Parts: sequence; C-alpha cells; structure tokens
Amino acid sequence: MKKSRLLPLLRLFSLTLAATLLCGTALEAKNDYGYSTEPLNAEEQAVIDAHYASKPDFFTFATPADIPDGLDWQDGQDEKPFADPKAKRGGTVRSFMLSWPPTLRFVGPDANHSMRGVFLDENKMSLCEYHPITHHWIPGLATNWAVSKDKRTVYFRLDPDARYSDGVPVKADDYLYTFYFMQSEHISAPWYNNWYSSSYANITKYDDYTISVTLPEAKPDPVYYTALSPTPSHFYRVLNNYFIEDFQWKFEPTTGPWELKPRNIKHGEYITLTRVKDWWANDKKFQKNRHNPDKRKFTLIRDYQIAFESFKKGDIDMFALTLPEYWHDRTANIEPVKKGWIHRATFYNDVPQATIGLYINRANALLADKYLRQGIQYACNWQKVIDFHFRGDYARLQGEVDGYGEFDHPTLRPRPFDVTKARELFAKAGFDKAGPDGVLVNAQGQRLSFAVSMAESPNTRVVEILKEEALKAGLEFNIDVQDPTANYKKVQGKQHEIAFTGWNVGLPYPRFWEGYHSVNAYNPDGSIKEQTNNITSTADAELDAMIDEYDRLENVDDMIALAHKMEEFLYDEASFVPGYKMPFYRLGYWGWMQFPEGFDVPLSEGPNQYGLYWIDEGKKKEIEKAAKKKTDLGESTESYGEKPE
Repeated sequence: MKKSRLLPLLRLFSLTLAATLLCGTALEAKNDYGYSTEPLNAEEQAVIDAHYASKPDFFTFATPADIPDGLDWQDGQDEKPFADPKAKRGGTVRSFMLSWPPTLRFVGPDANHSMRGVFLDENKMSLCEYHPITHHWIPGLATNWAVSKDKRTVYFRLDPDARYSDGVPVKADDYLYTFYFMQSEHISAPWYNNWYSSSYANITKYDDYTISVTLPEAKPDPVYYTALSPTPSHFYRVLNNYFIEDFQWKFEPTTGPWELKPRNIKHGEYITLTRVKDWWANDKKFQKNRHNPDKRKFTLIRDYQIAFESFKKGDIDMFALTLPEYWHDRTANIEPVKKGWIHRATFYNDVPQATIGLYINRANALLADKYLRQGIQYACNWQKVIDFHFRGDYARLQGEVDGYGEFDHPTLRPRPFDVTKARELFAKAGFDKAGPDGVLVNAQGQRLSFAVSMAESPNTRVVEILKEEALKAGLEFNIDVQDPTANYKKVQGKQHEIAFTGWNVGLPYPRFWEGYHSVNAYNPDGSIKEQTNNITSTADAELDAMIDEYDRLENVDDMIALAHKMEEFLYDEASFVPGYKMPFYRLGYWGWMQFPEGFDVPLSEGPNQYGLYWIDEGKKKEIEKAAKKKTDLGESTESYGEKPE
C-alpha cells in the first residue's frame, strides 16, 4: 500500500494537537475527547480481519451452539460486598505527584511510570476480579464464567451493560482486538508482544457477548490467566508506525470509574481524573459504594517535604506516613494531629511483598562475576537500615518470593551483613588489595566501585547507610539520584549498574518469567532488550527451562516444589539483594475523609486500590471551622487489620 502524500500534513496536525493539549488549552472536540467513537469502517475492519485470518488457529469464530454442554457456570454472587453502604458520593480528593508522567500510554516506551497505577491498575476492569477478602472470583466485565474440564479454556458471558467511558459498549470484538493490539510490533512493547503471543493458544467469539480464551497448558486457576481486559478498537483503530507519538498524550477510554479528559491536563502543573458520568457499574453488587469522589486531582510537587507541608495546611487530603520519619517525628506532635483535625491510621494488610532491594545488572562486565555479586550481598547492611532509618518498623525481605505462603522457601534466608565473608568473595573475584581510600582494587587497577541508581525520594538515606557500611568491606557505592521519570528511563533502558527499586507483585502465585527469563534480557541478536522487568539481565538456559516448566504446571504442589528450586537457583546467582518489607501501610488524612469500619480490605496496598473511602462535606466544614478557631476535637491515631506475630 502506497503512503498518502497527505500524511506529512496529517502528522503535523497530530503533533500540533498534542502540543496544544500538553499546554492545557484543549481544543474543542465533538465528543469531548478529541477522537471518533464511530466503529471501524469497512477498510479498517478488513485490515483487522486479515490479521485474524492469518492466524486461524488462534482467532476462531463460532456460534453459541458450539459451546460445550455440561459446563459449571459461576457468577460469584454468593460472595459478600466489601464496600460500606454509608459511603457518600461527591467531592474532590486532592493529592500530588513527584514527577510528571512521561506518557498516558499503557504500553510502549516509558509506560510503566509511577502514575500508571492511578491511570490503569486501580481503574481498568477485567472479566473477573479477585475478592479482596475471600480470594474468590467475582464478576467484573463478565457476568458468568466456566472452566473446561481440562482446565485450559475459560468461557465468559460479557455483561451487556458494560461501557467504555466514552459510552461505547464493550463487546466480544474488543477482546479479539486486544490480541491484535498486544501482538503488534507497532506498540514497541516486547514484553506484551511475547506474553500475548506465547501465553495464549486461542480466543473464540461465539456472539457479541460470549467468548472463550484457551491457554497452551492447563493451569491450577485458569481464570487468573484468562480474565482479560478489553481494548477499544474504536480508539486505536488500525495501528501503524506512528502509534507511540499519536497516543503519547491520549487517555484510553476506560471501563473503570475514572477518566482523564484533555481539558483536565495542565502540563507541568496538574492532572485531574473525573468520575465517569453514569458509570455503567455504579450499582453493580461489588462496585456499589466504591470510588466515591467526583474528582481526583494530582498536583505536581517535586519535593516530598513541600508536599507534606501542603498536607499539613489542608491543601492535600491524604498523605502516606509509612516512612517512620513521618509517622514518629513529623506528625506525632503537630497541632493538626494532636487536636484531631488530621487522623492517623496503621492498616495491617495481607499481601505478597513488593521486591524492594538492589538489582545488579549482570550486563556489566564486572558484575557478571557471581563471586562479586555474592560479596555485594554480604556487604549490604540492611538490618542497620531497618533498625535506624525505619526505626525497626519494617522487616527484612526474605527473597524474590515473600508473602506467598507455601511458595515462600522454608529455609532460605537473605545473606546477612558480614565484612569478612564479603572480602573473601571479593578476593575470589580478583579484588584483594585496598587502595588509599579503602576501596578494593584488582590486578588491572579497577576499583570495586559501582553506581547505585535510584529515584529521588525520602529513601535516599537508605542508600547512604548502605554506602557507609559497604565501605567497611572495601566496596564503594556512588549514589546516582535522579528525577523518578529519568531514573525509570535509565533502569528500563538497562543503563544502570545497580538499581535501588522495587516491583509490585500479584496474586495468586509468584511469577518468574517477567523478571528472570532470558527472553526478557536479550534480543535474538544479542543486544540488550529494553523495556522489560528483567533489569538484572539474567539469562541462563537452566533457569529458562525451569521457568518454562513452572508456567506449564497445573498442579499447585508441583509449582511449589519448582518455585523453591528456582528460589535456590536465584539465591546462588545473587543478582537481587533483598531489602525490606512492610506488613502494613500508614496514612495521615484530614478528618473529612471517611473510611469503612475496618478501614480497608486485607489485600489492599493503599487507600486508592479498592476506593472504599469517601468525603463528608459536613465534617469538612466542621473541621475547617475547628482548625480556624483552634478547637480540640481529640486525637485519633488507630490501628486496623491483623498485626503479624
């Protein structure tokens, strides 16, 4: 197909429009979003259909009569709602962000930024969702689901009420389009390309509201893998080489409660999410009384301390107090807390632990040495970090898997701080002489010195302590602090030596493929593969084979045994230095922010994840009046949930 000569002009118009939106002066659009909500035209649909036809075993079209008899259809309606019926709708929650998001895309370069959870993970709905108390499946975009006897295929009946935020109905075609989209090279997202090509065997459309998704192998819980989210074809249409720039600052229409309209972006200042008008799931059993504010405003405040001062003044409604400094020092005795205008809460949750620690990039020639990596493990005094910086409130992370019950290795423990063992291992790696500054050197005169990349945050002191202690073992850490967005780009580009960061993890089973399979480390030509979670550049055929086998297993006991074996392998490889974990989150909030009786649900990692809070405008007026008159309402510092022993 020849390129149109009009294309350069269209490109110029597209870029001009994007620049206008970034400046916060959104152009008027017929549908208030700036894109067409019309279905694909015949020519566009032909392109998509041709893709499906090129993979006839993967994309199948059938009729309801082809659905097997005797399926055990589930609807999750026996589960209980977990939101508070006393919740009130309305108001604006004011928050902040430390850096401006580099894109609004959910895939492609820079898409995995710090605001992604707000835009996507806490918002976009799946076919089924995990009940945060019972761990059973409940309806999301599907009303019913059934698992085949061989545990490879899951059948779904879509909710005919489901709509995108722009009003377009969600239909079966959107799930087929998800695979067209995720398998496309145009999105520049190799992880998604691989996952959506290799982790699924088939998707079948039976009618507009019935689909099935088939896995290559049976799984203990196939719903977990097949409860997909739809992708709106009317928004992306036919993909091309301009996808990255075309959608850099366009917010995908969502099935969740929050949307971002162009007029609510003021570049470099704030982003305001608004609640979808007449959201389709407003009165659904498991969505009712959730996501209650009308707006969520995020103001750019690049300094954490300045943001905290804004919170103290009442310009920010909630503030994370999980850092001990803010819990024990900065809020314990201030007037707004002592007089009960600001409340404080500790919520003990029950979630798999984020893998926070040091990620050693083995693509670096020196760091490819296993003895050296093991030495770094012994040279890191995480216990001092926990005892002094975190006041003993946190605990040592046990490894790559922590918080998964039987999947946690029963005997492996992280290497403790031990200068003698560190120096012995460094000597095996060739670093056996100390320079004038105490840093070890090898026979070639190379110093045992590495940069530790991290995002600017209050946790800079963590790496400072590690640096001070590591020098006792002859190891030098040079702290490389960058703006969160710049740091993210560096680490995702695999340009770091050692990164201090962490990955959130999910239920129900630990995953190894994303972070440790060689397909996510190197391209076939041997070049570094960027934009994947394998930031240690781990690439080992033996580990690959175990990961591949693990992902094929359907028996949980077999999965546990193999997980332990992989944990032992990763422990020996020592590419990840386990840091710390938090069995709770702590929150400061102005008293007009209201929470359920139990405050939150066990699987919650923060107040926004399940959206159970609401704003009481009457209390807001009362508290603002009390603050103005210095009235004492009584301090409120509470603990919720089950504290671990």
